[in-house]
Amino acid sequence: MRFQFAGGADVPDWLLSQTFVVAKVSAVKIKLLAKLVLAQARGQPADESKLAKLLGDKLEKDEQKGVVAALHFILTSSARYDVAEDALALELQQLGLPKEHTEALVAALHDGRAPLQEHFADASLRLARLESLRWRVHADPSDAAAGAHAVELRLGVRDQPPPTSSATSATSAPPVRPLGFRLDADALTLLQAELRSAREAIEAVGPRQ
Repeated sequence: MRFQFAGGADVPDWLLSQTFVVAKVSAVKIKLLAKLVLAQARGQPADESKLAKLLGDKLEKDEQKGVVAALHFILTSSARYDVAEDALALELQQLGLPKEHTEALVAALHDGRAPLQEHFADASLRLARLESLRWRVHADPSDAAAGAHAVELRLGVRDQPPPTSSATSATSAPPVRPLGFRLDADALTLLQAELRSAREAIEAVGPRQ
């Protein structure tokens, strides 16, 4: 069975095995645990003492880790795939979680979705933008008799600031960095083929923005 909060895939077997452990914890504690897990997912240090206080009276050490991992997966994946709250509630109940536990997790997602998605956006991979490209063809003096040539490429690239950055104007944007390198004919042919393959893969995923 496919689940939206798992990215349209099957739920991992380890998560299925942890649902009955999560159900052993009271819904009130699940609500408090969810807040701690969301804070940790945003990069804040884990509060081990609070986690132990909430889980230590009923669960073994491995079970405590399993509960935290299960909540982390459910909440972060739901935010990453922007799952609707009613859809998440239905899917969690299909996994066997009690209604009170489901409501606690859905409420936590409602409050923590936006800051968590913002954190994911800030931490995501950002490629530098190509600002300029110049090239020159050079004869290879080491193999002049064979008419060998090399291509010199000079690029200007600009690093992309995170979406929360205040750098919105040309004056505050990161500076252009110069890059230069030289390729022989074989390397240039290989680079061209690789770039074409990468473009085709990107276009196969979705429409060009």
